[in-house]
Amino acid sequence: MPRRKIELEVKVEVMRECLRMADVENIARKYGISERVAYNWYRKVLEGLPNILVDDKPGRKPKQKAESAPPF
Repeated sequence: MPRRKIELEVKVEVMRECLRMADVENIARKYGISERVAYNWYRKVLEGLPNILVDDKPGRKPKQKAESAPPF
């Protein structure tokens, strides 16, 4: 069964709704960070969603070539 094509804008909006920050004050207190830091990270994640969710080309992915070891 082929994958259903979902528009990038729809993916981004779905993830924005799913990633809503709930109870940021308690989360920040639990990990010893400020609420501002949590919101800054959240903003960065939201800005990166279109790049993360863009469709990859179908098919096999090229294998990563390992870098050669430095000479001794």
